[in-house]
Amino acid sequence: MKLRYIFSALCVVFAAMLMACGGGSKNPNKSHLEDAIDSVSYIVGMNVGYNILKMDSTLRSDAVVKGINDVLSGKELMSVEDARNYFLAYITYDVYDRVRGYEEQFLADLEASDKKVQRTKSGLTYKVLELGDMNKAATVDRDTVAITYRVTRLSGEEVDVVANREDTVRTVLRDFMPGVKEGIKLIGQGGHVLLWIPSELAYGSEGDKEKGIKPNEMLHYDVNLLEVKSRRRR
Repeated sequence: MKLRYIFSALCVVFAAMLMACGGGSKNPNKSHLEDAIDSVSYIVGMNVGYNILKMDSTLRSDAVVKGINDVLSGKELMSVEDARNYFLAYITYDVYDRVRGYEEQFLADLEASDKKVQRTKSGLTYKVLELGDMNKAATVDRDTVAITYRVTRLSGEEVDVVANREDTVRTVLRDFMPGVKEGIKLIGQGGHVLLWIPSELAYGSEGDKEKGIKPNEMLHYDVNLLEVKSRRRR
């Protein structure tokens, strides 16, 4: 029964490892693996490594190995409860602070290198590429707009795109997240604006798992305002 359990667990580990590395195959160098237990142990280590890369590539492998060895030898440096609390604090505050520091430095460098880049009181950073017709600007949340857009991370990785007129997003202004809504109001019909939207004006601390957006992540929007239909003022 124990062997069956171990085999089942290793099958899960191996499947997860294959998914993590994209299913690629390489000829293993077994010169340092003495027997089957060595090989299986190495495979488990590979899986741990792939999971670490997905979770946080800044983790130090020597400290990870020490943690594993200390658990196996019963010499842990902290209790399970203390470890859990420390980890939760790290991912909630420390990682957020490091990411926010990187984002602020990115924006500071951007503003220093391009005088057309500006920031609003809310924290939205923007650059107007084409002002458009300000006589046909969206000014209230009931106005209907038609836009195309491209969303990327600061790294340049694409998150979402609606680039063709056939796929135009057409909706009332209030349906957009705060950062996009504020950015659209900066231009008129025919306008084009670049937006760097902080998480508090986008997907917040929750992010969006379905779209692959991380918690507290700043996003870059490239928005074209194709049409504005103003709601009659009473």
